[in-house]
Amino acid sequence: MKRLGLLFALFAFTFSSFCQQGLGGAPKSVKHTVDFKNIWTVNFTEPNVNQLRMEDAINDELQTGPWRFGYNQDVDFNFNNSGTWIDLPSGGKIWLLKVVCENALTVNLTFENLSIPEGNELYVYNPQKDFILGKFVQTHIYEGQLGTELVPGNTAIVEYYIPPANTETLCDLTLTTITHGYRTSGEFIEKAFGGSGSCNMNVNCADGAPWTNERNSAVMLVSGSNGFCSGALINNTQNDGKPYVLTANHCYSNPATWIFRFNWQATACTNPAASPTFQSLSGGVLRSRRTPSDFCLVEITGGLVGGTVPSAYSPYFSGWDNSTTAPTSTVCIHHPSGDIKKISFDDASAVAATAMGSEANGVWQVEWDRNTTTEGGSSGSPLFNQDHRIIGQLWGGGASCSNLSAPDYYGRLCNSWNPSGSNNTNQLKFWLDPNNTGASFIDGYDPSGSSSIAIDAGINNPLGVSGTLCTGTVSPQVTITNSGSNLLTSATISYGFDGNQNLTFNWTGNLSQWQTTTVTLPNANLAGGNHTFTAEVINPNGSTDQNLTNNITNSSFTTVVNGQTANLNLNLDCYASETTWELTNATGTVLYSGTGYTDSNPVLVASDFCLDYGCYTFTINDSYGDGLTGCSAANGGAGTYQILYQGNVEAEITEAQANFGSTNSQTFCLIDDTGIEETLLASALAVYPNPTTGILTVSNKIGQLGLVEVLNLQGQVVYTSLSEATLVTINLESLASGSYMLRVSNAQGIAVKQVVVD
Repeated sequence: MKRLGLLFALFAFTFSSFCQQGLGGAPKSVKHTVDFKNIWTVNFTEPNVNQLRMEDAINDELQTGPWRFGYNQDVDFNFNNSGTWIDLPSGGKIWLLKVVCENALTVNLTFENLSIPEGNELYVYNPQKDFILGKFVQTHIYEGQLGTELVPGNTAIVEYYIPPANTETLCDLTLTTITHGYRTSGEFIEKAFGGSGSCNMNVNCADGAPWTNERNSAVMLVSGSNGFCSGALINNTQNDGKPYVLTANHCYSNPATWIFRFNWQATACTNPAASPTFQSLSGGVLRSRRTPSDFCLVEITGGLVGGTVPSAYSPYFSGWDNSTTAPTSTVCIHHPSGDIKKISFDDASAVAATAMGSEANGVWQVEWDRNTTTEGGSSGSPLFNQDHRIIGQLWGGGASCSNLSAPDYYGRLCNSWNPSGSNNTNQLKFWLDPNNTGASFIDGYDPSGSSSIAIDAGINNPLGVSGTLCTGTVSPQVTITNSGSNLLTSATISYGFDGNQNLTFNWTGNLSQWQTTTVTLPNANLAGGNHTFTAEVINPNGSTDQNLTNNITNSSFTTVVNGQTANLNLNLDCYASETTWELTNATGTVLYSGTGYTDSNPVLVASDFCLDYGCYTFTINDSYGDGLTGCSAANGGAGTYQILYQGNVEAEITEAQANFGSTNSQTFCLIDDTGIEETLLASALAVYPNPTTGILTVSNKIGQLGLVEVLNLQGQVVYTSLSEATLVTINLESLASGSYMLRVSNAQGIAVKQVVVD
């Protein structure tokens, strides 16, 4: 049985006439004379391709991951250490970097720490400038990350433009990965465009005519910059165009660098002579995924308009059915072997089955009719029932043009909906039924549907007022949408915090139907703690809104005045489902927690904590009782964790300490040492034994100790002494067991050490 994993396929055609990633437009270097021979160039020698091909021969047979086409070069190129700056006559400037990979067939790039303030532009292109990606702006980025399409050839040029008005505005860019493409799909039995099996039916054949809407929901996914899968836009009970894409869990990689391709399909039933056009969006965020039913739900984040897929892409958000009722017939729309969009039909009823390592009755089993099939690259594609609603996504199977009677298996949406013991990280219900309506099915949503409403202003997508903010100053943004047929020229935004909707902002402009604009509201200063934000759009065009269902938006957030960022790096063992953790403050309130991890090879969980000054306890639990052990040495060994603050390790478990049993707690403190010259004294201070049973020795090798204090976790001084000696012994036997802070103050500064009393 073949597994329909990620299969990468390079296109055997010219990109420039049809590939659109970004907003389009020409790089500024086109208008200016630039000597590209003399710009800053980084050259990479060809990797050991023979060795890579030996590895590929094994991996291709196992089919346990993406069909690898390239070798990743890890780099760290930014504005400060590389590239060439060119001043433009207008007063603006451009930064150029040329990447040359010896004998590469393609080059693709991954960026991190990327910011593109309004007015700035990013492009990536080949030397001939007949393949141009961009322009990229801030809306194409998620958490500072961006992955690019493959640039044909061995050279890629990065261009970052800064207009005259922004030359003093902070911006950032780090190129972290350069992928050297060393093999093409021509070396694989299944090719890209026109290369899938001959039995595959183009989606726009006559049989596909009733499925036009669902066709517009189906997308191709470029996952991890080197693999293909299929997926589909899926609706939620709010019918709001939230850009969720359902695909398979085995297609998963970091979604921030994914590419989502729309409308790559033949316009007729026969294959065209050359590749048809398509559009792309880049970047996404994982919402939920689960192994026993092999689903993955991702939300697109880059290139959106009004918080959803641009209307020019003709998006459709397919409905779904979460019941266990077997369909009387099924249809799949997919991209087999990286080819243009195809459609497959099973005219008989699907049956629930156990296969592909699923849980009991975890899949729908289908057998294709009408001489249709699926292939590698179809993974994650939607399975529709006779009512045109999604009931699952492709996991795997043996179907092909040479084996039309072999079954395929789809992870059942009903199994993924609300599994026992699940939460928002491993179920669909939380995301697709956000209002908890209890719906068992919904139909699809077509945002291009005509509206008979003349005056309809909507508001959504609150920004700057969600999550945890390490400041007391918030800068809310909201998006106004004109869903009415009349031009929208004015509206009032009534908004406020914590139930007090007592602020107003008057907006004026010109929005045609379906157009949107982002409105930045005045800054507000709030006390530290939990808050809510509510905004309502009223008085459109000084009149009455004819549709009140889209007039209010709200969000919840937490502010930490003068917040400090600490970082958790948790390396899970192979039995990650056993692990939970939480971070509590000095009063025991849970601030952050983690659970619902999936058993697999070891993975890194990275979390950022926004904290105030004070003391915190990190507790990690293992339900089996063997800590972070459970992997063989070949699979990465035992797990570990570190909590870092300003580069210092505040708490950790090493591999040697990994077998902590069922639970382990460690306390650490963030100290406000602003303006304190602590480094010299801290390095000279010795405190031992630590942990201590009560008798503690404190010494200063560069002078007298001075004031010695011990504080509890509430900041109260529980011991104090003044000494002119360089070494003292203090008695803490009267103190309760736990963590304390030792503070030494003298002419050399102040130093703080953590002390544990057993």
